[in-house]
Amino acid sequence: MASGCRIEISYIDPETYAAIVNHDLRKSILRTLYAMTIDGPTTKQELADRLEVGYHQLSYQLTHQLQEFWRVKEERKIRGTRLELIEPSHPSSVFITLGRDGKLFMVDPLANLFGPLSNVGTRCDGCSPQEAKRCLLHVEKSPSFTGHPTDEEKRVLSNNERNEPLRAMDLAIVCALRGVSTGNRCVVSIPCESCPFLRRAIRIEDEVPVSGKP
Repeated sequence: MASGCRIEISYIDPETYAAIVNHDLRKSILRTLYAMTIDGPTTKQELADRLEVGYHQLSYQLTHQLQEFWRVKEERKIRGTRLELIEPSHPSSVFITLGRDGKLFMVDPLANLFGPLSNVGTRCDGCSPQEAKRCLLHVEKSPSFTGHPTDEEKRVLSNNERNEPLRAMDLAIVCALRGVSTGNRCVVSIPCESCPFLRRAIRIEDEVPVSGKP
């Protein structure tokens, strides 16, 4: 894992969000891809094997439904055959979308969080208050930090069950919402050794693969 971790908060349109959250296989593909590639890219075949689905079934979903979420990191030639190594388009990315009445919805593949922010929370919620405070300081020092939430923005967070004391991801979400009109991502850099979430072991072996049809 790199010594410096970037968490990118991006806005996705509601249709893309719904296409993922309402499809178990797509959620499993994203979750597994992000977890498998923490230390380096993987192949589609290795990803299919981990998911226990057919290669063509996986390839269909990646090509037609999840194309914006992955990329080819490198290509290798093995015995005259081209082998593609893939990874998430934006490793450790978190995606949000905005619904009616200011409701926020979350897609965080690495943390396996898919759904309304008020229900699933954020990856910061498993951290102790002391850990959360340290990460908050890193966010406040980030070059992309756009300032603390206004009273109106605090109300938006409160309507989504995100109340003070706010955590690093809460500030990053506000930053991302401010960039919706310009298409800018909010990038938060936290040293990996200082991020309790990334220090915790991510065990996808214990998760039951979900098969499905394209």
